[in-house]
Amino acid sequence: MKEIDYQEIINRIGFFRNKANLSMRETSARLGKNPQFMKTIENKSVELKVSTLLEFCEVVDIKPQDFFYMGTQYNKEDKEVLELYSNLTDSNKQTILDLMRKLK
Repeated sequence: MKEIDYQEIINRIGFFRNKANLSMRETSARLGKNPQFMKTIENKSVELKVSTLLEFCEVVDIKPQDFFYMGTQYNKEDKEVLELYSNLTDSNKQTILDLMRKLK
């Protein structure tokens, strides 16, 4: 997985904003900020606050864990597969892994 630095956080903000089909202006409005707010964040003119990042996650309907863990690989179906897999027994996990290896 790619190292997460400030630029990567900004990239992920743009990715999730676009994935939610929101413009910078619309995202700013949903955050209760001035229309140029997201532009200043994404252009790195203003330092991003953690509280703003948490609010942003709510606006784009993701959990902070998803923002940091999956980044641009985020996909609700992938997340569901991971959640279902984590609930399997060790034996069933091995069966699924074997099947996936055969299918690729």
